[in-house]
Amino acid sequence: MDNVAEVPEEKYVEVDDFLKLAVKFYYTLGIDPYETGQKQTIWFQIYFVLNVINMVYTFFAEVATVITLLRDDENFLECCIVLSYLSFVVIGLSKIFAVMKQKPKMTALVSQLKTCFPSPSAKDQEEYAPKSWLKRCHMYTKGFGVLYMILYFAHALIPLFVYFVQRALLQYPDAEQIMPFYQLEPWEFRKSWLLYPTYFHQSLAGYTATCGSIAGDLMIFAVVLQVIMHYERLAKVLREFKIQALNEPNGLNEDLKKLQSLVANHIDILRLTDVMNEVFGIPLLLNFIVSALLVCLVGFQLTVDFNPEYFCKQVLLLTSVLFEVYLLCSFSQMLIDASENVGHAAYDMDWLGSDKRFKKILIYISMRAQKPVCLKATIFLDLSLSTMSIFLGMTYKFFGALRTMYQ
Repeated sequence: MDNVAEVPEEKYVEVDDFLKLAVKFYYTLGIDPYETGQKQTIWFQIYFVLNVINMVYTFFAEVATVITLLRDDENFLECCIVLSYLSFVVIGLSKIFAVMKQKPKMTALVSQLKTCFPSPSAKDQEEYAPKSWLKRCHMYTKGFGVLYMILYFAHALIPLFVYFVQRALLQYPDAEQIMPFYQLEPWEFRKSWLLYPTYFHQSLAGYTATCGSIAGDLMIFAVVLQVIMHYERLAKVLREFKIQALNEPNGLNEDLKKLQSLVANHIDILRLTDVMNEVFGIPLLLNFIVSALLVCLVGFQLTVDFNPEYFCKQVLLLTSVLFEVYLLCSFSQMLIDASENVGHAAYDMDWLGSDKRFKKILIYISMRAQKPVCLKATIFLDLSLSTMSIFLGMTYKFFGALRTMYQ
């Protein structure tokens, strides 16, 4: 009997495929962002506690460093550098604690995403096209993750590289051993074995802050793209809706039944963004405020003094933060456009030959779509591309105030 090669089953896209990269970054911190049904070991929890303790200690150490440097007017520039790192730590900590506090809501959000996600049927796969959306999600999330990891390794390794060049290659006798983020510790680490654990704990804190920021943003990107996918599918179905009332005896009931299911789907999509904004609202607000301060501080450093060692690191930091803010505003704008497109689709469909009840439901959909959905940094700020100009304006005001203080 001839052996017939088995054809492997086609793997269908799932919600976890969108969230996979964000979850991996959370796992490297010892965080389980939502209930996956897998029981975490005690070592996993201990690792997370040690990470948080180290990061909180670093936060207070940087605060003490800033206070010490402010007493000396000659160290104002170095104070700004440490303050920019402190701002970055605040962003990372806020996103980590938000996920831990909102874990039940995050679990509910993922559960709703799985409920709304298209089934493996050929019809749903054609309507939603989840593979193309997953490809787009990977393009954004992987690119953003690589940029931030380059940022982290640049800050963590450049001081070591500079010391190695000065000491081993140029043979400077007074080559200084410096830490990657701040130099004030309660113990003397220079020319001592304490240099290595000190460098490690600061680098670990930087990694925790970086991954906390990356993971939170990647989770937002993945959820927003899925919500946009649902809006695009809803608009497509509305535009292609074929009225059966004039052609079939029971056509009116079929039309109403199908349209009511689309209304229910629209409500489910709106609930997804509500839960997402509840989870990430406060971190988004802190992100925008602290990022404005951070961009201002980095820009101030670059315009006041040129230092090759700091220049590369600060340009990377500035680029990363601006890119992060732009992506958040851009994703929110795409969400606004997709939600408004549902109302346009309801108007564009062939509704002239429909029943009055059918038209009333269409009016209901259009009214709901008139209020666009977006990412909300709590009740204070709705994100869109116009928010980017607000962000840059606020940053410039901070920058002007800082230049005035320095002069």
